[in-house]
Amino acid sequence: SRLSLGAMMVRCRGVLRMLASLGIVTLLLPRSLASPSCSHGSNQFRINGVGQTYLVGGGGTIDGDRLTVQHNSGFSAFSSCEASWKAEALSQFKLLGQVMSFTVDLGKVGCGCNLALYLTHMPARDFTGQFKLGEDRGGQPAYYCDANKVGGQWCPEVDIMEANTHAFQSTLHNCDAPTGGEYTYCDRIGCSESTRKAAAVYGPGSGYSIDTRQPFEVRSEFFEREGELVGLRTTLVQQAKQVVLSHTSCDAGYLKTLTAPLKSGMALSITYWGQDASSMAWLDSPACGNQECGASAGQGILSNISIAPIPVGTVFDPRVEPEAVEPPKNRWAAEPWAQWECHHYVGNQQEADWCSNVGYEDGFEYYNTGGQENLCGFCWCCKRAAKLLLPGDDGAPPAAPAPPVWMPPPTAALAPAPAAWTTRASTTATPEKVPTMMKGSILIDGAPGSFVAGSGGSVEGSALTIQHNSGFTIFSKEEKYWQPDGIEELKLLGKTLVYTVDLSKVGCACNLAFYLIAMPAMGPQGLPSAGTNRGGQPPYYCDANMVGGQWCPEIDIMEANNHAFQATLHRCEA
Repeated sequence: SRLSLGAMMVRCRGVLRMLASLGIVTLLLPRSLASPSCSHGSNQFRINGVGQTYLVGGGGTIDGDRLTVQHNSGFSAFSSCEASWKAEALSQFKLLGQVMSFTVDLGKVGCGCNLALYLTHMPARDFTGQFKLGEDRGGQPAYYCDANKVGGQWCPEVDIMEANTHAFQSTLHNCDAPTGGEYTYCDRIGCSESTRKAAAVYGPGSGYSIDTRQPFEVRSEFFEREGELVGLRTTLVQQAKQVVLSHTSCDAGYLKTLTAPLKSGMALSITYWGQDASSMAWLDSPACGNQECGASAGQGILSNISIAPIPVGTVFDPRVEPEAVEPPKNRWAAEPWAQWECHHYVGNQQEADWCSNVGYEDGFEYYNTGGQENLCGFCWCCKRAAKLLLPGDDGAPPAAPAPPVWMPPPTAALAPAPAAWTTRASTTATPEKVPTMMKGSILIDGAPGSFVAGSGGSVEGSALTIQHNSGFTIFSKEEKYWQPDGIEELKLLGKTLVYTVDLSKVGCACNLAFYLIAMPAMGPQGLPSAGTNRGGQPPYYCDANMVGGQWCPEIDIMEANNHAFQATLHRCEA
């Protein structure tokens, strides 16, 4: 078993992952939808391809097919205008085999904020199949449900857009089979795709493929084959540029479980909310640093929502992106060896929004920390070295993408999609020239000849002292560059792993993690896979949360601070 060949790593990881694994991330998602009555004049809203529609809620204004929303607003779509909130009046959108598109302007929806357009299998039902009002709804309207049980009731959810100026995420959430019509548990975390996984594709500035200072179009295609959901593709389009979120991480079995609600109909909700930086890190970290949704919470605008059948002849293969009108230009990526450092302003860079909006410039990537301690210490603006990707460079898209063709999985529905379906991992046995930042040898009883590589600490004998925002990997030999055959592989079946830890100065919301992963990641040919779009992780990295873009089994021996200790096993499909 490759699980027994885990690479040992020590790293400080953010608190959000621990919250998610504890199943309490719902406490960080206070989406509120008011339950006012409807007015034929002020609530009528035009959705192309759909009959009479009314948006009912509060915190915004409607003008034809245009909705302008303010922070802390919420709306739901209804097929008729009623004096009170009625389950039968909720519009039911049957999107299997359909494409939903709309235009969004997020130019004033800043860091820590979330403008969300999503579908839920609302109205909620009880075990007899009857509509269920719900109890202790926490401000949610009657019959509300979602995959995080925000209003006290579960149901499947498809987040078509959760976004601000710095990040865009789309997520599928399935649920266990209902009893009568009542769901008892859903996948809170879901199967998501985010613009954060690729460099220089989305953000406020002309250096991004999607410049969020300007409006752009969103297209979500729900592909079906023989009556089953087989794929979701969300494409962001602005002028001649596009960014594609193809949901290659969702296996066939997961997609299939969402077929029934998409066939029978799902309700449309639009909310605009946000909180402090730690609560919203799941959406926009690290780009937003410690910025909160406060002064940055300007208005958002949605318009031209349309629903139509996917055009005849459109086919889907998640292994390739649809052919772009024009390949994106000026694509940047951080240098694999780059470390964050404090940037000292020069000239007019001291203007309030320069660091937040510049993105990439003159060989560096920048982000605004809000003046709080972060990756580069106490500093308002961090930077790290970056390079311009040209066609043919590692990480750049091919000059002429192959035309999309849908390819059914050759195995059973619950089997994972074959490796050829993903575009994330690059399979190569040739090591990348990424420095290991070797710290020297470390004494490990039972594993002689071990070496520590990484940054943010020091090693002396058998003791490793580490600082916040650090990361280390154990090697079996002293290497100058990351090479897969140099990573220490511990065979622990039938063994005991013992260590001493001092967490006295590792406080709340911090995480000192000591864990095993089946690294190096392997490609479909059985060769080490360096990976692409690794999000700051080293070559060949993998884990059970796909943090660096590649999957593998993981055993978290310790995730802890001086108030909590957690140990977790993570398995993977064969």
